[in-house]
Amino acid sequence: MFQNRITRISSNLLVSTTGLRILDLSRNRMESLPCQLIAHLLHLEELDLSQNLLTTIPNDSFTNTSGLTRLRLAGNQLSEFSFQLVSHLGKLENLEVSDNQLASLSGQLSSHYIGLLDFRGNKISKIPVDMLANTSIQTFLDFGFNAITEIPTGLFRHEQDAFIVKFEHNELTYLNSGTFSGLIKVEYILLQYNKISTLDGGVFTNIPAKAIFLYNNIMEMISVDWFNTHRDVRVYLFNNPIRNISSDVSPAINTALEISCVNNVFVPYLEIHSSEVIDSLKAEQGWECSPKLFAWSYRVCSPCRRGTYDNNSACLECPSGGFYQDETGTTSCKQCDVGTFVNYTGGISLRECKVCPDGSDLTKPAGYRACVCKNDFTRTHRFQGCQRCQTDGLNCSLDYRYLIPGFYWNWSFPEVNLTEYRQFVVNLQTENLTYLNTSIEYKHRMPNVFKCPRFQSCKNPNSDTREGLDGRCDDGYRGWQCIKCQEGYFPVLNSCTKCPQDWVVLLQTLILSVLVIVTFAVVLCLHSGKDFRQCNRSITNKVAARIKIMLGFYQVIGELTESLNGAPWSDASVHLGKLFSLLDFNILNLYTRLRCLNENFTINPLLRFKISLISQVGTVMLASTIYLTCKVYLKRWRHSVTEELTAKLDKVKSRLYTFATFFFFVTYTPTCAAIFKVLPTACETFDVVHGGNYMISLLRSDVDINCGALDNYQISAYVATSLYVIPFPLILLYVLYKHRRRNVERQLPCTNRTVTVSDNDVSQNAPSMEEIHAEHYLEVPAWLDFLCGNYKEEFWYWEIVELLRKVVQIMLISMFGWKNSMVRLFTIGASIVFLITNVIIFPMRDRFEEMLQIFSLSVILTNVLVTAIPITYDGYVPLLSTFLLTLDAVLCITIAGEAVVAMYRISKRAIIPRRVK
Repeated sequence: MFQNRITRISSNLLVSTTGLRILDLSRNRMESLPCQLIAHLLHLEELDLSQNLLTTIPNDSFTNTSGLTRLRLAGNQLSEFSFQLVSHLGKLENLEVSDNQLASLSGQLSSHYIGLLDFRGNKISKIPVDMLANTSIQTFLDFGFNAITEIPTGLFRHEQDAFIVKFEHNELTYLNSGTFSGLIKVEYILLQYNKISTLDGGVFTNIPAKAIFLYNNIMEMISVDWFNTHRDVRVYLFNNPIRNISSDVSPAINTALEISCVNNVFVPYLEIHSSEVIDSLKAEQGWECSPKLFAWSYRVCSPCRRGTYDNNSACLECPSGGFYQDETGTTSCKQCDVGTFVNYTGGISLRECKVCPDGSDLTKPAGYRACVCKNDFTRTHRFQGCQRCQTDGLNCSLDYRYLIPGFYWNWSFPEVNLTEYRQFVVNLQTENLTYLNTSIEYKHRMPNVFKCPRFQSCKNPNSDTREGLDGRCDDGYRGWQCIKCQEGYFPVLNSCTKCPQDWVVLLQTLILSVLVIVTFAVVLCLHSGKDFRQCNRSITNKVAARIKIMLGFYQVIGELTESLNGAPWSDASVHLGKLFSLLDFNILNLYTRLRCLNENFTINPLLRFKISLISQVGTVMLASTIYLTCKVYLKRWRHSVTEELTAKLDKVKSRLYTFATFFFFVTYTPTCAAIFKVLPTACETFDVVHGGNYMISLLRSDVDINCGALDNYQISAYVATSLYVIPFPLILLYVLYKHRRRNVERQLPCTNRTVTVSDNDVSQNAPSMEEIHAEHYLEVPAWLDFLCGNYKEEFWYWEIVELLRKVVQIMLISMFGWKNSMVRLFTIGASIVFLITNVIIFPMRDRFEEMLQIFSLSVILTNVLVTAIPITYDGYVPLLSTFLLTLDAVLCITIAGEAVVAMYRISKRAIIPRRVK
């Protein structure tokens, strides 16, 4: 029944077990012992009630158990003990009442012989002089670790056969001459760690002791009269402040005494044959015994030496840190003074406790390290100094570095070792002796810490634990600085949103594809059909003007938003952004949600670069192939070339020019962005190892891509820049200039001019308004009218200027990033200059379109200013982000609405005449 959680036991439990000989109820939680519990156990020989919570034991508990030989009451809460309790136990051999709260004893033992009597580790201050008047201790008497101030003379007047007598760690100050009279067989008397200053002459006369332990007392003089014995005796007197040795000692030294010097770690020893005594010593703790070499040989037992302690199985050295032990035979180590520590194991003196190293908090105990570190200090060695944290983003309050939310580090590079650091941290957190000496130091470098562009992406939960030391991105995020989206998420306003169901993704992709195709088809159809005009300007031209304003706005804002890499958009803004992202005019970005179906559908900057270049070359080849095919068909299979066939071929050519021009114009800005994003300046270099020399270069637009493997892409980007990015706007400018010069020579405007027809000119031979307009519009090809049709005559080049503005802004943002202060300054300046210029010169012919353009430039400037100026108060973030998105959406709806209305008018005018016919 031992080692359970028994708190109460019934008095009738053992009624039917009258033949029980051994009862072990130790290591439970009993607070009281029922009177009749063992009354029926007439044959009981051993009873173990140790390690409970007993406070009292009734005096009649053992009345009927006269055959009891061993009684263990150690480790309880007994505050008083009367030998009347065991007065009926005539055969008692072992009585153990150690480690209780006894302050006094009363009565006397009635048993004639007791092998072991143990009252060690109580608070006893006085021993009854007649306690052993009728009893002889056969082997072992232990009153150590109490508060006894005097051993009463006559305590041992009844001859005692005790082998070992222990009174160490008490408050003894003086020993009378007859104190030990009666100890006729004693071999070892232990009196160390008392306050004995002097002894009566002949105190140890005729004592057959082999050794007397008097070390660590306060004796200043020794006299041979104390040791008037007829046999050799070892007297241990070290660690006494001895100043005088009496002159009559010398003759005795040659006969009975042997004096020798010892070192600081010397310990006395006992030579013991009795296994029962050895068991008692080991049970007391603070002692260790050598193994028995032969069956007939003795065992040498000694108290744990200075600098060590007993851990219940062996004597171990006090650990490094704030511990030492200047006593022998102890079960624990002493603590150094606050702010001091021992840099090695086995400290034996308070003098060995040195001041903790630099960076340590000297107001706290050292514990199992070289003192805890000060605030904002950290360590990489358990028993060496602390260094400043130095880097933002780290918390060092636990003596080691770990991330705080909003920051990121990476352990995948050489010179750092996450496994070793984890072992070091776990070991450092172990504030007991189970820490490992193999992991007291982290020997590698630490990774550098980087602030996450989006604070919420780097939550770093439980970063102070072993599992979270590497830093953890929030759900949905991954990669360098937690910028990228995990599988199952897609980006919206640089936030990662959980993917919708597959059918939703497919439906959205289908709708977007249809819209893209319809947009191109409408443009081609508008130029191929009858060109309706209003106020001397084609409605087709008006639709194209709205589309260009929208493109100019969203291509800049889209690139700006993408470059922010985790701007602090509010949750409400992200929800709006899910809808708003559908308005992105980068065609490749429209299909970002396809990655929800399969990660292989992810379009990274390298794939975008390839697609962009291939689409440009493919468009030229497709248009050329169609034209050549039509030309071969008309000339070879019709076997004749008529004016009608030539007109048809010219019409095909015009449509192809229109398609190519519109496609190149729409895709020019995103194609330039794709080219710029793989140039060397679009890479960002990071010093990833603190104090090391290891750098990595990552593509700013996709940190999954290492710039070290982009040599071929970068060469291709340089070629594309020289053959496409620079020549394209110059070619457009040259064509427009050539067309304008030809018209100036022929006194025609760039596009349409006003024609007045008087009433007198109206006749059957007079040309109609449609014919007059057609005559002049033949001077302006449809594919060229798309560029200059909405501008005043003197601003025929303005679309090229707008194109260059967008490209330069996107080039700077793509190549140098929004963090660059010069990029911010230029973008803000360009936005302001173009806004003011449009307000002053009004380059557009239509006032409503000019107001739309000014509104668009104002919204761009607002977006740029809000993203360029740091927001110091987080409470403004939801308001500003929602305001920006709403403003952008209003502009988009306004422009799109105008385009839809214009196309509706075209459709209506085309349908009504047919119905009339």
